Amino acid sequence: MAYQVFCKAFFAALDTGDFETLGDMMDADFVCHEAEGLPYGGAWRGIAGWKALCKQIVGTWAGLKVVPIEFLGETADTIVLRLRLTGRSRRTGVAIDTTVMELWRFRDGKLHEILPYYWDTAALVAADTP
Repeated sequence: MAYQVFCKAFFAALDTGDFETLGDMMDADFVCHEAEGLPYGGAWRGIAGWKALCKQIVGTWAGLKVVPIEFLGETADTIVLRLRLTGRSRRTGVAIDTTVMELWRFRDGKLHEILPYYWDTAALVAADTP
C-alpha cells in the first residue's frame, strides 16, 4: 500500500512538471528501460535522463495522458501497475490508446528502476510512422 501512495504522488508531480519533487523521489542510480523499438527506446538514467525521456515522449505524443488503472502487487521493494496511455502522434496525427504494465523497483524508499511492458509497441511505432 505504501508504494501505491508513492506512485500516486509521483504521477501528481509528473502531471504538474514538478521535476524537483520527482528528483527527490528517485534514487541516485535511477534508470528507466524503454523498449528499443520505440522512438525513445533505451536506458534513461538519473533525473537528467528522466527529464530527457519525458521531453522525447511529449515530443512524440501530443496531449499524452498517463492514467493509473490499477496497482497489481507490491513486495518489500517492488510494485506492479497498469497504466492507460492516450495521445496523438505529432508526426502523423494518429491517435493512440493503449495500456502498459510497469514494474517499479525501489531502493531505500526511492524509485530505483522502471521496467515498462507495452501491450503493443508495434502499434505505437505504426501510429508515429508516416
